[in-house]
This record gives sequence, structure tokens and C-alpha cells, in this order.
Amino acid sequence: MISTVERRAQIVQIVNTQGSTRVEALAQLCSVSSVTIRNDLSYLQKQGLLLRSHGFALPNSRMISELSIKEKRNHHAEIKRLIGQAAVKLIHDGESIILDSGTTTKEIAANMQHLHDVVVMTSGLDVAMELTMADGVQVRMPGGSLRKNALSFSGISAEKSLENYVFDKVFLGVDGYDLKVGITTHNEQEASLNRLMCDISTQIIVVTDSSKFGKRSFHVIRDFAGIDVLITDDGIPPDYLQAFQQQGVKVILVNHE
Repeated sequence: MISTVERRAQIVQIVNTQGSTRVEALAQLCSVSSVTIRNDLSYLQKQGLLLRSHGFALPNSRMISELSIKEKRNHHAEIKRLIGQAAVKLIHDGESIILDSGTTTKEIAANMQHLHDVVVMTSGLDVAMELTMADGVQVRMPGGSLRKNALSFSGISAEKSLENYVFDKVFLGVDGYDLKVGITTHNEQEASLNRLMCDISTQIIVVTDSSKFGKRSFHVIRDFAGIDVLITDDGIPPDYLQAFQQQGVKVILVNHE
């Protein structure tokens, strides 16, 4: 039997995929009672993950579906390239850093050829491959289970391999960034690994294009103000920019025009 967290994640996925879905249909698909589904829907609506309406569950337009790594490469490619160029300026010779998996962090890796004596831990298979071009960078990977759709490693063994490390900086990609919820991602295991990456890093740097603001996924990585630096483009909504600045987060903007 799956856990409550797994079932609720399954409900969100079903509703986002199928659209308006009856409570009875969800109960059958999840092999639980309609009462349990209604309790789940109440919780999920409070979290802003979906909507309820007269016996139906409806998608929340603020929720985002998970894209494959191939699909992500085609989204905001120029902005990600500029973010990667800005982010690499924060990395110095002799540092140890973590690069999260993702297309934006891959752009950071693509600009690291000039660095020397840098240790990079990354959960991204394609990020590690990109770093083979940087002679002065030592690459390490945490192991674990490979999510082929995302080209990323995660899981208990991945977390165990990081427990005795300390890093100068972590560069974290995100699937969604919501003022109320914080940084979110689609996969529970990746969220858990990302939280650990933040815990063992002196400085937390988030890299994301502005389309992720106001969107949310199911699993929370960090609360809204739980970062040190944000690198994004100048399309960031004014209320988000103001909120970050009020929280003392350093914001670096790239111009996407």
C-alpha cells in the first residue's frame, strides 16, 4: 500500500493529466474510499495544488507539469544561457560546489572551463558529462537511482553518500517558486536530496528563469526566504523581487532582451 504522501502526489498527477476528475473515479484509481479522497482533496486544495468543485477535482492553473529533459532544453534556452554565465562568476578557484541536476545548472557547467582546482558534486548525468570539458574541475556524483526522464540521480544511497561532506556553495534549479510555499519540485526523492544539498552547503544559490515564479509543484525543497542568492532574468514579477529584497536575498538579474 502506498503512503498518504504518495497517494496525494498521484492524485495531483491524475488531475493535472486528465483534467476535471470525479471523486469516485479517483477513489477507484487509488484503491481507497471516497471519504479518504475527499480528505485528500481538502488537504490538496489548502496547499493550492488543485481545486474542488461539486464532487470533482480540478487542476490548479498555477501548478506545473513535469517536462522531460529534452522538453526543458527548448524552454527559455537563451535566458538559461545568460543565467549560467552570471552564475559561474560566483565560483572561484579552489572551491567545492554542488550543481543540482537540470538544464539551467548544465549551462553553469558549460562555462567552467577556465576554473582550476574546483570540486563539483552533481546529481545530473548530463551536467557531469558537460564538465568533462573542464580540465580544472574534479567531478563527483552521489550515485543512487537514475531518473531517465530527468537524467538525475536520487534516493537513499545518494543521500548517504553526501552525509559527510561540506560544500562552499550549492546551485539549485527549481520547478516552481511560490511566495507562500517556497521552492518546489515534482519528485519526492529529488526534493529530499535537494534539502540535504542545502543543509551541507555554506551558501544557497537558486538559478531559475522568471517563468517559474508563481508556479508550484508538489514537493517543497525550501521555504521562500531560505536562500542567499537568486539569479534570474528581468521578467521576475515585481512582488517577488520586492519580497526577496525585503528578506535580504541578493538578487542578480540578467537581461533577456
